[in-house]
Amino acid sequence: MVDRRTEDTDAQSSTPVRRCASADPGRARIDEALRLLSHHRRRDVLYYLADHDLASLDALATTVVCRETGVSSERVDAAERDPVLVDLYHNHVPKLADCGLVEYDRRSGAIRWSASTPVETLLECSRELEGEIDHSERRS
Repeated sequence: MVDRRTEDTDAQSSTPVRRCASADPGRARIDEALRLLSHHRRRDVLYYLADHDLASLDALATTVVCRETGVSSERVDAAERDPVLVDLYHNHVPKLADCGLVEYDRRSGAIRWSASTPVETLLECSRELEGEIDHSERRS
């Protein structure tokens, strides 16, 4: 019997996360896309890049803070933006770049969207769902 489980470490804790490897490459691609979209900061980065194609790390960090706090970009200060910028730089942007969803030029700081059909489809579904959740929360 073959053990198809693989271990990885969750980025927010040191607890090993067990993943089952799929024999079907299509299912594996969907699993990877869902894993990449599982964190709201990665989704926010991809939402922004899907609309703008190109961004700086500062612009992405500001956008993420705005979505997390509900304030306008003019009201975001360095104390709020810098921890998010560090998290994007060290954690989320490299994950997106490693799987080919974004191109990241460390020298210029430019981050560019690299389309991927399964991720694009899931991202649009996520955006719609988050919009519905935001809308229903505002009505409550």
